Amino acid sequence: MRRMRNPLLIVLTACLITSNAIAQETSALINKALDEQVKLSVNKTLPEAMEAIREQTGVRLEASPAVWELLPWGRDTNVNAKIENHTLREALTFITCKLGLTFVLRDEAVEIQPTPALKRLGQRASIQELRALDLLASTALNANPGRPTLVDRPTIRQLLETIDLKLAATKDADLGIENRLGDAVDQNKTVFVPRNATLLDALESLPKETKATWYPWGKSILVVTKEDRTRALLGKSLTIRVGPGGADLLQVFTEIGSRTGVPFEYQPGVMQAIPAEARTIRGIIENVPALQILSNISAAAGLPYTIQDDKVHVSAPATTTTGSGARNPIVGMVQLDSGIQVLIPASEIPPDIREYLRYKTKKALGKIREMMEDENFKYTPPATQPTDKDQEL
Repeated sequence: MRRMRNPLLIVLTACLITSNAIAQETSALINKALDEQVKLSVNKTLPEAMEAIREQTGVRLEASPAVWELLPWGRDTNVNAKIENHTLREALTFITCKLGLTFVLRDEAVEIQPTPALKRLGQRASIQELRALDLLASTALNANPGRPTLVDRPTIRQLLETIDLKLAATKDADLGIENRLGDAVDQNKTVFVPRNATLLDALESLPKETKATWYPWGKSILVVTKEDRTRALLGKSLTIRVGPGGADLLQVFTEIGSRTGVPFEYQPGVMQAIPAEARTIRGIIENVPALQILSNISAAAGLPYTIQDDKVHVSAPATTTTGSGARNPIVGMVQLDSGIQVLIPASEIPPDIREYLRYKTKKALGKIREMMEDENFKYTPPATQPTDKDQEL
């Protein structure tokens, strides 16, 4: 007789299939609604406008948390639009473009997100900076259409000069390119630019293909290296309250990444390699630059990190060994002014302090032995000597 498969597994599989089918169906319905013509007239805050669109079209709109941190007045940022004879997709493109935003189709809703350039700004945008993004997104490049090689594969220098001239010819002639790359990036490197690209599309070829990036800054479009921009974003001061029970190290890293807009990349197995006592961060981190928080945590947990262009790469703890192959042990912990607790490895203890710690440790152990005698504790040695593996455990 054939054995019946686990009924719970069958039920769970069926639920997953049903859930995926429902999500696909909902996504298809939203996609269909986006291509239907609408008549919209809104003069409300963005959250109110999103709700009004949902009530009229049935399409639910959501906004990622970063949207409210980057718009000039957060949730109070106003939307004033009157749209007729256009699809909902075109209407959303128009509204979001004016605010330096974009949107993506999710399973059950349309999510509004900051454009990459707005994310790289890393702070509340000014009205002028939003207008700059809108201008870039609505202006075609059309650089020398008679010379396809320049259109398709311009050098970085040619591309920036072309965009700068194009901006000078617009109504916002005071907006221009500020090139701060210097010799850090080879500006003779070519990049691919689609023939029908807007100025914004053309600029996005830089972060896609090179170590350069860009973002709006007042009356300028700043072009800098990715590493310079990442370090500037990590200069943002943060306040992180981890509570009396502390916070997991990964949770703090995640919050730093979310609050600064800098993604973190982890070497496989890195968190499992950290001792349990070093994984909990305690205290209050108040108004401290993100890079300093990162450096303090790195020192405390022995986690090396590097800034690699537009991200932070966290590596596994380095294993410092002596001639016999033993690990460099942690012998103490101190708390910094920022509230971060730093573990002190033996290799960083000066000889005089090491001797003092040895003296205090011996004295403390003597008191413990006296307590053992007072409590009539009798030590019974094991029958066999523990193996190296047992000692490690």
